Amino acid sequence: MIPNSVSALKARRRANIPELPPELWEIIFHHATYVPDIFIPEIYEYSGILGFLFNRDHYPLIRRSLVTRRYLVRVCKKWWHLATPFLYRSIFIGRGRCLSSLASALASSALGKGVVLGERPLGSFTERLDIAIRDESQAHGDTDLELLAAVVRCLPNLAIVSVDVPPNLYGFLAMPDIVMNALAHIASSLKIIYWASHGLLPRLHGMHDLITATRQLRVLHCPYFLTGTTSKTTCTLSSCTTLGVPLNDIFYRMAPTQLPVFCELSYRFPFPMSEPLLIPFLEKHGSNLSSVHMCWPGHNDQINILAAYCPHLRRLTIMFDYWEPFNAKSFKSIPVEFLGLCCYRNQSSTKTYKLVISALARFEDEMPALRTIRFINPFNVRDLLKSHRKALVHASELFKGSKLRLEDHKGRLLSGIFELPTLEDHLAHFAFSTEGVRYM
Repeated sequence: MIPNSVSALKARRRANIPELPPELWEIIFHHATYVPDIFIPEIYEYSGILGFLFNRDHYPLIRRSLVTRRYLVRVCKKWWHLATPFLYRSIFIGRGRCLSSLASALASSALGKGVVLGERPLGSFTERLDIAIRDESQAHGDTDLELLAAVVRCLPNLAIVSVDVPPNLYGFLAMPDIVMNALAHIASSLKIIYWASHGLLPRLHGMHDLITATRQLRVLHCPYFLTGTTSKTTCTLSSCTTLGVPLNDIFYRMAPTQLPVFCELSYRFPFPMSEPLLIPFLEKHGSNLSSVHMCWPGHNDQINILAAYCPHLRRLTIMFDYWEPFNAKSFKSIPVEFLGLCCYRNQSSTKTYKLVISALARFEDEMPALRTIRFINPFNVRDLLKSHRKALVHASELFKGSKLRLEDHKGRLLSGIFELPTLEDHLAHFAFSTEGVRYM
């Protein structure tokens, strides 16, 4: 009997694909959705510079990963089961109108509804929460923030919370107490809290209650003045290593016993005389500081203060608006091993970069303890690689054989990145290597 041709064709096309174990699928999903440096412990490397630059560099990657994760859970029931932990590991709230469905799903899951017997609630997978709302309307703003509080309460294992809301979106509205209370409710698991903009800043009492409720807080970054008052002054941050906070009574009057492992300070004030609490704070904590991140207007006052009060300083990061104030001679008095540079202006001339790189090369003689110089702003690095290759040639010549490492924001040698072949190089090589193929 001759088999039906259509049936035979289907039989030949049917492949016997071996069943992959769940552990392999999980490894595949991890690599498909991975975003570097946004989870613990990798993010600790950026503890002193968390803020809008870090978010601006990583948010596109987080959003792209979110799209991939959403697709993975829709493929089949098996993939839904395996990919759900990846979907909820990081929650990115970019639109207020999505909060209603998210809060409903998390609340239902917490009550055991819609969850397979024996499975964890969806919110228990979440380690990172990014509050980056961009679509608030005055009609629904309060409702959105109430829903945000409901979402937060469903995240018992949350380790990182980032708030990066445009300042003009909610005007002068402070982060409502209902949201701060929700954060305090799950604060025992929080390790990193940072505000990347001055939108939806908490009130002073709300911030105090939040950090008081934490047990494992390691990094606190909120470099903006907070409104309101608080009568509570006793607060011990036993695990906190990094502070980037406004100079007010809560933090800068703390005794060393209240910050027993504190070693990294970030502050934004360009003139020490504008903040009288800085020097008293350094008198108490300066000997414990090994890393400082600061805005620098080009004057020596700040450098002299650090040299006087921080004898064990090993890492210094300076941030400025333009490259022009940079003066290598200003840093001779500080025996740091690491110097980070961040210029907020993303585009500069080749001549400016050459002058900066020449000044950096002189550090080999002027700062004998220095070993690493890093451009920490990824946009400065991209500007150099894209538009100023002559400046990189200049850097390669000056630092050849030097004990100093000139690095990009990822800690890679700039000369190594510069020497990598470009797309044009690959195309030229391909054209040359295939020249004889036509005649074979």
